[in-house]
Amino acid sequence: MILRATHNNAGLAMLEDLGLDVQTIHDALLYAYAERSTYTELDAPGVRGTAFWSRTGRRLAEIYTPKGWIRIQPYNQPTIVHPTKKHCLVVASGDVHTGSVTGKKPSTKNPRGKSFREAIDSNAVLMELQDVDETLEGITKTWVLLYLVTDDGKIYSEVSLPSNMTGDFISDWEPRILIPVLDLQDVSTSDPESEKPDYDFKIERK
Repeated sequence: MILRATHNNAGLAMLEDLGLDVQTIHDALLYAYAERSTYTELDAPGVRGTAFWSRTGRRLAEIYTPKGWIRIQPYNQPTIVHPTKKHCLVVASGDVHTGSVTGKKPSTKNPRGKSFREAIDSNAVLMELQDVDETLEGITKTWVLLYLVTDDGKIYSEVSLPSNMTGDFISDWEPRILIPVLDLQDVSTSDPESEKPDYDFKIERK
């Protein structure tokens, strides 16, 4: 059984320090889920997962770029860069431990490239962004919005900082900011204007 965290105000503070917020993350995930739902078994294999990943990044860019974030695509990896150019955010699908507090760290669902490993080993940005745009040379941290869509209609997510890789997969994170779970059944049956959700967080460290 996978347990999920919902409680820790320090997580909210850290998320705000990154210039991020739960409402926007949930918005992006719901936007992506709506797109994913338009595909059927008659579409190409894997397209639903690709669509979810792409639409999540697109929606985040649509919301944050008017606030000064910069959207770039180094090595074909959609990335949004904070206005301070000190950190950036990428999106990736995660395994069954995404959002869990069982003591097991999540892993990326899909393999990552050589640039990720070199960056983690050197405690630098995951991608050599300055090779793409020299004005981004000051970036030292790339955070990952990791998400998991389950068969029972829930979306788990976290904004976490990679710290180690096993093979081609990111396998350790420090810290992890766990985002409140999205229950798609509740979303579809409730009036979003009638009640604002009360978000709590947990940060899980090594």
